[in-house]
Amino acid sequence: MGMRRVLELLAILMIGEGVLTLIAPRRHSLIWDFGPEDFRRAIEGYAEHPTLARVVAAAEAGLGLWLALRVYSQEEEE
Repeated sequence: MGMRRVLELLAILMIGEGVLTLIAPRRHSLIWDFGPEDFRRAIEGYAEHPTLARVVAAAEAGLGLWLALRVYSQEEEE
């Protein structure tokens, strides 16, 4: 798989993750509540602070959009 496809897939995942967290921050955050204790504490922090989770989610979705636009603009240049 080419690097552009990998970046496009990453953008799709970031946008989707961000939008789902914006819609239901607590429920979506708790999906990721597994693994090492430090990681679980961080996830539980997002679940307890939905506004913070939404701010991070908006930034993630925005970064995903920026990445997608960058990948698509590079394809048009060639």
